[in-house]
Amino acid sequence: MNAKNGTIYIVLTALAFGTMEIALKIAGSSFTAFQLTFLRFFIGGLLLLPLAVKDLMHRHVHLTKSDWIYVAILGIINVMLSMVLFQIGVNKSNAGLAAIVFSCNPVFTMIFSYFITHDALTRQKIITIILSLIGLCIVADPVAIIEKGSVGLLIVLAAAISFSLYTTLGKLRIKKIGGSAMNSFSFIIGSFGVLAILFFTHGPILSGIDSHSIWPLIYTSVVVTGFGYVCFMKAIELSGPANASFAFFIKPVVALILASIVLGEPITLRAVIGLALIIAGCVLAGPIERLLFKKKLSEYPVLDTEPKKASEVAGNPLVVTVSREFGSGGRAIGRRLAKELGVPFYDTEIMQMVGEREGLSLEEVKKQDQSIENRFIYNLFDKYTHLASGAVAPKDELFLAETSVIKELAEKGSCVIVGRLANVILKDRPNTFNLFIASDPEWAARRVMLREKVDKATARRMIADVNKRRSEHCRYYTGTFWGYAANYDLLLKSSEWGIPECIKLILSAIQHRLSLEVAKDEAQASDKQTV
Repeated sequence: MNAKNGTIYIVLTALAFGTMEIALKIAGSSFTAFQLTFLRFFIGGLLLLPLAVKDLMHRHVHLTKSDWIYVAILGIINVMLSMVLFQIGVNKSNAGLAAIVFSCNPVFTMIFSYFITHDALTRQKIITIILSLIGLCIVADPVAIIEKGSVGLLIVLAAAISFSLYTTLGKLRIKKIGGSAMNSFSFIIGSFGVLAILFFTHGPILSGIDSHSIWPLIYTSVVVTGFGYVCFMKAIELSGPANASFAFFIKPVVALILASIVLGEPITLRAVIGLALIIAGCVLAGPIERLLFKKKLSEYPVLDTEPKKASEVAGNPLVVTVSREFGSGGRAIGRRLAKELGVPFYDTEIMQMVGEREGLSLEEVKKQDQSIENRFIYNLFDKYTHLASGAVAPKDELFLAETSVIKELAEKGSCVIVGRLANVILKDRPNTFNLFIASDPEWAARRVMLREKVDKATARRMIADVNKRRSEHCRYYTGTFWGYAANYDLLLKSSEWGIPECIKLILSAIQHRLSLEVAKDEAQASDKQTV
């Protein structure tokens, strides 16, 4: 039922946002650009206000004076600059083409993010930027702009660029403030800024509202600015951010078709080709990169697993990380290893700690934990949607929280940590021993059958599904291959050795590592005395 409802909200989001330029074009005939921007963002901000207050209260967040100033700056950039420019641009141009040009704003967010938040400008992003800019040039037709003086799309482009700046700056505090509060408060504050301009320039504020003009005003304020955002948030909740992101790919297509139907605007070949290139730049950047820059396995990132100088006395507790295939007995090995070493064992306990910090139940954390089923689909959110909206995927927030918890546990004292990419999170930490436990598929299937009380076919499907999720999770967050031997200190096949023997081998390997380090320390101390 959730998947079905999620699809409905995705379609509603696409329709609400996809009709924005058309509604603004119609409403723009009755109101000035500043007047319409003030009215729609003031009403839209008020509609989102209950959601914003509820979210802040749920997360027990108190906004400081600095936060309010920050939100005010965002309101100035978004409402007073970007959206006023956007309204002017839509009034002076084709609504369908304006929608396509504005859909390029994530491209500029990538550029701003490189300089402001220091996000990496990867080859995939460069491919996205190049293809999208080519598509943008095809749609905007610079030659026609120069010859005919059609500046409408240039103004829309300026609006897209300034909106990208708003999105980039918003990412700096969106985790604390939240998307609902950031949008609602910045909308209201920004609309008051536009109101001040109208007041000092003696521009119209409420005049022009009549029985005919009020309907496009209500539509742009309630449906586009308020309802569209609510539907997008609901789509994320029900179907996940990756699936919800498709609304943003559907939006310009919807705008182009509806602009033709409602406003009679022609759908030109240039518009179709340009839109196809822009969407291809966002969706196919990964496959294009792999086609142009084929890598050998040895060329992918490899963690530095070279033994590092460390000891308990030096303040570096021994931490053992256990990565494992599903059904291999890795969790059992980790638990018994912790008992043999006399140290704490952490597995689902990490999720409980994260839940307490984030105000989530264990079930909610488990739902998001390592749940990337398709890295390509999830990348659509990473490469496009969160750049367009400033939203942060719940999975990303939880991964950051897990990272913080794991680092704190490692500093607290010796322990054994199972899963959660702990080997990567602690890659620069001395005195960390990384294990990977694999097993024969049939042996793993028998273990799963006994534990989960399922038949063999179901056990095999469960193993394939969980291992795929772990692999995709690892590739997405680290860029490395899950189970790649070079990223671990010791790999064992539990089906060959058996769990008791695996414990003995691991303890022996850890002791050998520590003995080497002690010998190295003694040799270095002796050399210093000799000198």
